[in-house]
Amino acid sequence: MSKFSLMFYKKNCMGCHACEVACKQEHQLGVGPRLVRVIEKSPDFYPVYCHHCADAPCKEACPVDAISRNEMGLVLIDKEVCIGCKECLEACPFGAMQYDDDQEIAIKCDLCFERLKNDQAPACSLVCPTDCISWGETKSLSDRLVREALPQKMK
Repeated sequence: MSKFSLMFYKKNCMGCHACEVACKQEHQLGVGPRLVRVIEKSPDFYPVYCHHCADAPCKEACPVDAISRNEMGLVLIDKEVCIGCKECLEACPFGAMQYDDDQEIAIKCDLCFERLKNDQAPACSLVCPTDCISWGETKSLSDRLVREALPQKMK
């Protein structure tokens, strides 16, 4: 099975936060946790999201093995196993792990796994008005990055 990824082109981001809103709606999140965040460091915007790391530090830090990688390459949290110790939050180098105070568990971007299973795009990528959020097979996204970004660096 193919591995899937999410990629942000920060140069196109205008800081509208539509991705944050779509994610919160899709995952029915209340005030507090945001599985994707856009941070402004004027004049730029920087997305903070789970990178679904190949050697995920959050997975290694979890003392109860609540975090696993599925066949699509997604790093997922088993809500039934998570004990809410927050070790994974500390381990994430991107600050992407969040804590849900209501459920008392760790949460993170799952690339809208339920949507992917139904051949639908992640919610954040659907609403982005500048198309700075891409998703798809990891190899295709990597190839696109090489095609588009490297020539720009060479100029």
